[in-house]
Amino acid sequence: MVCVIEANSDVTGTGIRASIYTLSLASGVLTTIIKPIAEQEARSDFLRALDAALQVQGLALLCTAIYQTIRTQLTLFHAICVLHLLSLLGVGLTARGKYGHKGRVRRFVLWGIKAIISAAFIAFVSYIWITAPKFGSQPECNASTKYVVFFVGIDATNNIFRYTIMSLMISMLVAAVFGFMIIGAFSAVFAAFFGIHKKSRLVEKADVEMAMNIFSRITIKDGQSPVNNTWKWMPSQHDVGYMFARTLINLYMILMLELTISRNDLGEDEKRWTFGQIIAIFLLLGVVAEVCNIVLAQIDSKLDKKAEQGPELEQKNVRQPLQIQEPRDHSKDEGNVPGSRNR
Repeated sequence: MVCVIEANSDVTGTGIRASIYTLSLASGVLTTIIKPIAEQEARSDFLRALDAALQVQGLALLCTAIYQTIRTQLTLFHAICVLHLLSLLGVGLTARGKYGHKGRVRRFVLWGIKAIISAAFIAFVSYIWITAPKFGSQPECNASTKYVVFFVGIDATNNIFRYTIMSLMISMLVAAVFGFMIIGAFSAVFAAFFGIHKKSRLVEKADVEMAMNIFSRITIKDGQSPVNNTWKWMPSQHDVGYMFARTLINLYMILMLELTISRNDLGEDEKRWTFGQIIAIFLLLGVVAEVCNIVLAQIDSKLDKKAEQGPELEQKNVRQPLQIQEPRDHSKDEGNVPGSRNR
C-alpha cells in the first residue's frame, strides 16, 4: 500500500520554491554584474540588501518549520525539503543599513543573535535525523520517504545515511570550536606581545596611520592593461569563476530537491497556490527594486558628470585670437650668406 504524504504548501509549495530558486540563482549573477559597474558604497548597500533578503527568508522558513515540528504538523519529507531550501538561502538576521561604526555593545548583540539562530538550526537538524523513524505527523510514511543525493534515491530512515550526516555535523562543530579557540589564542598572544590594552597602549595612532598608508599603496593587478579601458566594465575572471561555481552548486541543489519531490507520493493539494506562496513571490519585488535603484543611480551619476564636464569643454574650445606673422625679409638673409656679392 502506497503511503501518501499530506500536503503542506506553505512550506514546499510551488510559489515558495519558485521564490527561493529565483532569489538564490539571481544572487550570484547580480553580485558579479553589479560589482564592476557600481561604486564601492552602492555595491556594499546592494550586497547587504541581497544578504538580508536571503537570510530573512531563510530565518522565516526555519521558524515556521520549528513551530510546525513542535505542534507535530510537519512530516519527515517536508522537514528534509526545509533543510534543502535552507542550504540555498542561509539563515541569519542582517540589517540593510550600515548605521555607523560597530561598537562593543552592538557587536555583542549581533554575535548573540547569530549564536541563538545557529543553535536553533543545529538543534532542529539534529532532532530530525535522530528521530527520523518516528518524526512528524505521519511516522507511518517515514520508511518510504526518499531523499535523492547525487541522483541516487536513499531511504530517509536509513541508519548509515543518518549516522553519516550526524558525523559530518559533529566534525563541523568540532572544527568550528577548534578554529575559534585558535583565533582567540592568537588574539590573546598578539595583544600580550604588543601590549595592546586599555591603560598603556604601545601601538599609537601614528603607527596605525603609517601602517594604513603602507597597505594602501599595495596594488594587485588583474593582468589588464591600464591604458586600454575597453574592458573596464567587465567583471574579472575571479568573479566570473565564482559566479559559475555558485550557480552550478545552486542548480545541483535545486535539481536534487525537485527529484526528491518527484520520487515521493504527495497529496494533490501540494500544488495548490495559497496566500503564503503569493506573498513569497511578491517579496522578490524588493530585490528588483534594489537592482533598479542601483542601475538608475549609475545612469544619474554619468549624466551629472557629463553636465559638469560640459562647461569645461566649452571653455577649452574657445578660439584663441589669430596671430598673423609678418613676412620675413629674405634679402637681409641673402646679404649675410657667405660668398654673396653686393651689386
